[in-house]
Amino acid sequence: MERNQEALKRRLVELAFEITGEGELGEDQDYDVYLTSPLPELGVDSLTALELAVHLEREFGTRLEEQELTQIRTLEDIVRFVEAKGD
Repeated sequence: MERNQEALKRRLVELAFEITGEGELGEDQDYDVYLTSPLPELGVDSLTALELAVHLEREFGTRLEEQELTQIRTLEDIVRFVEAKGD
């Protein structure tokens, strides 16, 4: 489970960068700092958050509900919702 959580965290950061074009995650880079950054600092708006959720559902089989999406402020929030659903 720990390995899946780490894969989820890294993939979320990668997806955020891919979707927004706001950066790139290097191999040795600490991606945890991005998980706790406010979404606007990463270039993620509400539409981008929805796109992230769609990618999550495709890649990890976890669907975030509309109510959950409105509560997301950081990528770490997404991780918590996914974990709560049993990852």
